Amino acid sequence: MIEGFFNESIICRAIKKKIVEIEIVNLRDFAIDSYGTVDDRPYGGGAGMILRADVVWAALNKFKVKNPKFKIKKIITSPKGVIFNQARAIEYSKLDHLIIIAGHYEGIDERILAYVDEEISMGDFVITGGEIVSAAIADAVARLIPGVLKKKDATTLESFSLNNKKLLEYPQYTRPEEFMGKKVPKILLCGDPKKIDLWRQEKAIVQTKEKRPDLFSPSSD
Repeated sequence: MIEGFFNESIICRAIKKKIVEIEIVNLRDFAIDSYGTVDDRPYGGGAGMILRADVVWAALNKFKVKNPKFKIKKIITSPKGVIFNQARAIEYSKLDHLIIIAGHYEGIDERILAYVDEEISMGDFVITGGEIVSAAIADAVARLIPGVLKKKDATTLESFSLNNKKLLEYPQYTRPEEFMGKKVPKILLCGDPKKIDLWRQEKAIVQTKEKRPDLFSPSSD
């Protein structure tokens, strides 16, 4: 499931160029029996199954960091975690190693949380497994690593980090110049970079206020 995601497009090229290394670990390789058991029923009863702490711990111990100076972080995907955002993607992109544990079933034995740094959520919703979330986090982080994207501005002139400001990206247009009676704003055709940049900054603020006013809140992460 995850392999297919990273075998395509930009991240695939980055892996081939050895700019990024992504190692996918199958939890069942550390199963407690020949049946591939990695989960068990919850103590106290309840629906669903829980990933065993001993299995996850064994998988974590697979990673041996040779250099003690390397910056490393271990995270678990969980609907109980803090919301993932661009600021965290930037933070993670500066690490030497990021280990992502994909939550599954009804969750992971609570005791394993003592050995990870953060629980991360993609939003206030629940899906069948954390594989999609893990892949999304890896993609968001990997694209920020120098050399992954061809143009440097691609990671600075975009939503949530527009010129180091927490703004949505300004409106974008391409050909045709007129579509269904609507024309491209004249300012974008003037050929004056300074005027265009000023217009884009103003539109970025307008769009953010209209679509994501919460980004202007002092409490927004």
